[in-house]
Amino acid sequence: MNSQPKKLMWIGSAKKDLVAMPNDVQDVFGFALHLVQAGEKHDKARPLKGFGGAGVLEVVERSKAAKEHAEGVKSDHD
Repeated sequence: MNSQPKKLMWIGSAKKDLVAMPNDVQDVFGFALHLVQAGEKHDKARPLKGFGGAGVLEVVERSKAAKEHAEGVKSDHD
């Protein structure tokens, strides 16, 4: 890891959106951002389609809380 972390810049409502997510998702994204600042890449980071190459990455995390909510909504309508 680099000794000097790269600067992190929040765009638009990105930070507010992250804080609104479930804690388990915040943990994954927070660690992914930490790795990027150190010049590394998270295991779940993939090139974002439509941006030409690996210059822009995305991290996708499925939340247990979101899954339980979706299952609850589904079962309410069965």
